[in-house]
Amino acid sequence: MSGALTLRFTTQAQLDLRRMASELSDLQRQVASSQKANDLRGFGAGASRLLNVQSLRADADARSSAISQLVSRFGVQSSALEQVATGASTLANSIRDAVSSDDGRAIGVDLSLAFSSAVSGLNEKWNGQPLFAGDRTTGEGPIKISSLDQLVATTGPDDIFDEAAREQTFDLGSGPPISLASKASDMATPLFDTLKQLKQMLDTAGGELGSPLTGAQRDQLQTLAAQLDSEANTFTNQEGRAGQLEQRFGAESTRLTDRSNLLVKEISSQKDADLAMVSVQLSSLITQYQAAAKTFSDLSKLSLLDYL
Repeated sequence: MSGALTLRFTTQAQLDLRRMASELSDLQRQVASSQKANDLRGFGAGASRLLNVQSLRADADARSSAISQLVSRFGVQSSALEQVATGASTLANSIRDAVSSDDGRAIGVDLSLAFSSAVSGLNEKWNGQPLFAGDRTTGEGPIKISSLDQLVATTGPDDIFDEAAREQTFDLGSGPPISLASKASDMATPLFDTLKQLKQMLDTAGGELGSPLTGAQRDQLQTLAAQLDSEANTFTNQEGRAGQLEQRFGAESTRLTDRSNLLVKEISSQKDADLAMVSVQLSSLITQYQAAAKTFSDLSKLSLLDYL
């Protein structure tokens, strides 16, 4: 074999060894990391698709997390609305009991309890945000009065409520944004008007209704009890809506979680190495590498002295 031919074969063997060493290194990396490539360049034309799928999964996870938090909000919201409804309903029943027994002396206490329940329920917060102040999500709750005397001194809703102009909404991604809760003023203005009328009635009577009640007092109390029933129903209906939203948002959170899991599988199919196939390729390449290394070693030992 001529020197030039030996050199050519030796050079080719070196190139083959380098190529196989690089391929061996990549296959060993895939075994160690379980991934086809260690950066986006390694995915070639599939890199843009992988980035798109990863972006879709990140968006699904973010929305699912936000919605999951809102699901817990609706539990707090329902409890607050139930509290206001119960306070109004209890006061209505107390008034009817007073009319039935012809004794109004206990109404003042029940009025104070109903007022306190309404204020604390409507000022309820979730994660530091007032629930019924519209899209104002900082500061105190929407009810800025704290006593029945202050209620009597009010001249309109602006003296009672401190809230944003719009309701707080959330965009589920399909359809128009969904209102998370009605504003306190939209729900409670009639209730506070009724409580105010009852307080004024007590004040006119010297702070307490007596026994027996007058005919005018009985008629007015019956009217106020009916109003309280209607206002309690308003809050009960709002409580029901909060429960419906809780179910809807919970279902959407589940849907997004399922979507994220499917995208994880898609990402895995693109990123993860087929370890069984890689192992076969690695074994085959090691055999080729060993054979090439032996050939290179044999060629490196050749000289003209072997043929003299």
